[in-house]
Amino acid sequence: MSNRLTMTVLYFTDGALIEDLHIRKSLLRIPEVLQCLRENQAEFLNCDLYIIMMDQDLFGQLNYHQKMRLKTLLQKSLYDRWIKQGIEPDLIIKRNDHVGFSEIADIFRRLSTIEALEVITIGPGFDELESYLRLNLKLSSSPLTDMISQDPMLSWFWQDVKSGIQLNS
Repeated sequence: MSNRLTMTVLYFTDGALIEDLHIRKSLLRIPEVLQCLRENQAEFLNCDLYIIMMDQDLFGQLNYHQKMRLKTLLQKSLYDRWIKQGIEPDLIIKRNDHVGFSEIADIFRRLSTIEALEVITIGPGFDELESYLRLNLKLSSSPLTDMISQDPMLSWFWQDVKSGIQLNS
């Protein structure tokens, strides 16, 4: 009889995939994202967040701080949706809280010794962590899953979105 407990780690990527128009349009299918855009519209003067999500040129006109704030808000809305499942993470790691990927790599090198490890990314999607876990740590079974892929109410459209990203990469 196994008494293994799974350690659940929430990993927030740097949100780079949010720069992609197709990703942003797809995120608009998520009720928590729409609610977040409505609730935080006042922070973004002279622009409509819904339209920015749908237009690459307008998104490009946002300054660095506005883009970072929008990414943070979108990730928070994905986190809010995940938390509604009633699963408390054992650890939360945010890519943007670390100077370089080497710090993240060091953390996951130590975590890789845990037998039952599950890493849920709040991205959307992945960053260099996926290949690091697979190639450098040679984890036999990938403990990494994307929050949107894991959600049964969202996975129906996300597989096609992910396929489109891989084809364009």
